[in-house]
Amino acid sequence: MNDKPLVIFPDPRFPRKFNVVITLLWLIAWASWSVPVAIVIGYELDSIPLGVLLAIVVNVIVLLPSYWLAGLYCKSLRYEVHEDEVIVCAGVITRSVKHVPFRTVTNLKVTRGPIDRMFGLGTLAIQTAGMSGTTGAEESLEGLTDVQSVYDLVAAELRRYRQAMPPTQASEEPESMPERDQFAGPVLAAMLDELRAIRATLERDTSA
Repeated sequence: MNDKPLVIFPDPRFPRKFNVVITLLWLIAWASWSVPVAIVIGYELDSIPLGVLLAIVVNVIVLLPSYWLAGLYCKSLRYEVHEDEVIVCAGVITRSVKHVPFRTVTNLKVTRGPIDRMFGLGTLAIQTAGMSGTTGAEESLEGLTDVQSVYDLVAAELRRYRQAMPPTQASEEPESMPERDQFAGPVLAAMLDELRAIRATLERDTSA
């Protein structure tokens, strides 16, 4: 890749997927707390249908701005693939720019949930050394139509970056190794020394 980064935007269908997720969450909230609250209000007003109607109005007032904000958020997303890092720009009210250097990347993962498949979308999750041992990811590139192609591109840039690193830097870079590998050598060496000392002691006792 040349000095100019590859810029990727989420697919226009991504906001619709976001709206489906919001609607499902709203339905769960409605079933879990809105219905009981509506019944309580209905008893207080001596009219359960009126309590349910008020609860629906309140939820709709909250739901409609959520759709609008979700659309703005999806449009604000911008992904940049550089020679040495991936940058994710996002935010409506507060704009954030997240840098994920290749030297810290430990894993790339493509995910397609049921709602993603419904809209033909996918997500590329980038995990770093700081997130090792957790279920989360340092950053995610969401709303991608051809997510496999983006995965291949990022993986190729990651391999190119590591191949260009000096051998000493590649071997000494702690962030590029899984955390368990940083200490496996010294721990095994200490265990071997301890076993040798025990064997020597047993041999002395036997000879005596």
